Amino acid sequence: MQDIRVLVADDEIPARGELKYELATIPGVQIVGECKNGKEVLDFLNVHPNVDILFLDIEMPFMNGLECAKEIQRRDYPVKIVFATGYSQFAVQAFDLEAFDYILKPYDEKRIQRTIKRYADSLELRENHRSPLSPGEIINTSQRISLQTKDKTVMISPAQEIIIISTEKSDRSLFYTTSGIIESRMALRDAEQLLAPHGFFRTHKGYIVNLAMIQELESQDNGTLLLTMNYFPKEKVPVSRHYIKDFKNTLHIS
Repeated sequence: MQDIRVLVADDEIPARGELKYELATIPGVQIVGECKNGKEVLDFLNVHPNVDILFLDIEMPFMNGLECAKEIQRRDYPVKIVFATGYSQFAVQAFDLEAFDYILKPYDEKRIQRTIKRYADSLELRENHRSPLSPGEIINTSQRISLQTKDKTVMISPAQEIIIISTEKSDRSLFYTTSGIIESRMALRDAEQLLAPHGFFRTHKGYIVNLAMIQELESQDNGTLLLTMNYFPKEKVPVSRHYIKDFKNTLHIS
């Protein structure tokens, strides 16, 4: 497999230097350039459109990361965007822009390595499957699952990275992950069947949860429960009457 070509964009020199240092320690990664704002990113991609991954800061002058990502999307550049920022509140906007990943500062060596490996795994998956994956299809791998969204394949370890799966429409689901929210055109019942062996439980007609990610259980007057989950404490997950008995038995709750 050829080297993974990476572009780094951050307006702060120390942050760029730290990220380049971490990336340079990963075999098979080639840093092809660095930029200090979104405008420089677009100028670079206009000349070098074959960049594989763009590590993109959000808070930058002249053109911030979100504005830059929208323009990249409009111009249909094939680069995968990894938002690398100190601001967790932009996660939903980032994944609305079909970001490949979302990394918080300060940088963690293992987290960056995982992003690169996820990209390499997605390349290998495409090479090994001659027929294209349909949107929302999930394929089991040895330790991971590959989640196909509108136009990308995301490789994740379900037990470690998926917190909640929810749905508002029958033909798509939202995967709340440690890296942000990913929308997939997949029915919740298909996710339930796939993820049950990985420690997931259907708590409601619209929710599946990772049992290992439950932070708190709150009893309700009607005999049901509300769950507080790691990473998304404001997203209260209900356990409905239909599922409450099996849920309590699974967690050995009297």
